[in-house]
Amino acid sequence: MSVNRKYLIGVGAVVALALVGAVGFTVVDPGGSASRSGFCAQMPDAVGLYPGNPVTQMGLAVGRVDRIVPRGDHVEVSFVLDGDRRFPADVRAVTRSKSILADRSVELVGNYHAGPELTAGQCIPVEHSFTPKSISEIAGSAADFIDALSPDDDKESFEKAVDGFEQALRGQGDNARTMMLHASAAAASPDRLTADIGAIIENMAPLSDEALQRWPAIQAILDRMPEVVGAGIDLWPGVVDVCVGVGWLVNLLHDIQTNYGGDIWPVLQGPVVDAIHLAASRSKDIASLLDSVPPVAAMLRQQAANDGGLSIDYRPPTVRLDSPAGAELCDAANRTAPGSCATADGHPQVPAAGLLDLVLAKGRR
Repeated sequence: MSVNRKYLIGVGAVVALALVGAVGFTVVDPGGSASRSGFCAQMPDAVGLYPGNPVTQMGLAVGRVDRIVPRGDHVEVSFVLDGDRRFPADVRAVTRSKSILADRSVELVGNYHAGPELTAGQCIPVEHSFTPKSISEIAGSAADFIDALSPDDDKESFEKAVDGFEQALRGQGDNARTMMLHASAAAASPDRLTADIGAIIENMAPLSDEALQRWPAIQAILDRMPEVVGAGIDLWPGVVDVCVGVGWLVNLLHDIQTNYGGDIWPVLQGPVVDAIHLAASRSKDIASLLDSVPPVAAMLRQQAANDGGLSIDYRPPTVRLDSPAGAELCDAANRTAPGSCATADGHPQVPAAGLLDLVLAKGRR
């Protein structure tokens, strides 16, 4: 029995050692495959990257940086991938870190579903690589921004802008308070605001209906608008001339007012006002009088055209000259104005309106 017991104990120990070895192998190499090298990414820069830094996907380590080699305007970052995880051929490479002061890692962005995949010896191009701004670039950008705000040209543009802003806002406190109160009142009673908007829309409805009903006319107006605009352009020089003429007219009226206003305004405010008032109060009588002018004129034309029509013989009053020199004066008057003096019953007779002719005739003698 002792021999069998020893034998069973030995067999159990061997089986236990085999199980421990199998478990250890599984823990050490769960994927059952070794690391793969030969991958690289062309990055714009390698700030914060060092050999041994992790390569991650969604924050989980999938490899490590192997080496970093400068390549002119960019750097080539070689890395090793662990396990048999596959990545698409157009995978992106991004350097990231929890802060700008910490070491960075290479994050591979993109999951493989189908199609070409990233293989050993293949580099991710610089077009698919992205790096955050470095501390120096951030500081330089801040310095450039500050220099742009306050350039060293003794103009004090930023200070003047702040002063101008302060002067523009000075004294506007009451207006700002009123605006805030109105905004607060509108926000406190949104129903009223909504009702006002509804009333506006409701009041716009008749206008919209009218516009829809008259849309053909509106469309016709819009269709003719180019022609109207063209005609307006052609007439614009005339408008300019009219404006120039109005300027001259205003200048003339100003001169008349300056030189003769004292004489004109009393007349306009006196007899002219009375005449206008009389014409306005007797407008019906004046209108009836003017209406009678055309019939009277037509009657006079008809009477003058007929031989047997009504005629009036009119002779102006005459003055008989009893002076011994009357005949001589009559001859002189006829020489000045033929027919202005006639002889009746042996006495020269001159129309009363022609006495001035005798004076002129006497003067010529």
